[in-house]
Amino acid sequence: MPTLMGICKDYCGTCPTFKENNLRGTKPHALFCARGKTEIPEDKLVDKGCNCFDCPIYVKNELEGGWFCFHGMEGKK
Repeated sequence: MPTLMGICKDYCGTCPTFKENNLRGTKPHALFCARGKTEIPEDKLVDKGCNCFDCPIYVKNELEGGWFCFHGMEGKK
């Protein structure tokens, strides 16, 4: 069974918004649905789409919203 960070690498790591904004380089680096949004100011982020909805963590925990990297644990509703 993959680790949470392993799942995150598969979904966050391949996300076009994650890549475009180099979110790996700024805290919390990944697992935004549990750790909160990036420390990059929202007005500096470029939205290129969201992979959250297909993530097994999202599905298993019945999360709502998306773009957790932008909006934190509450997601974008």
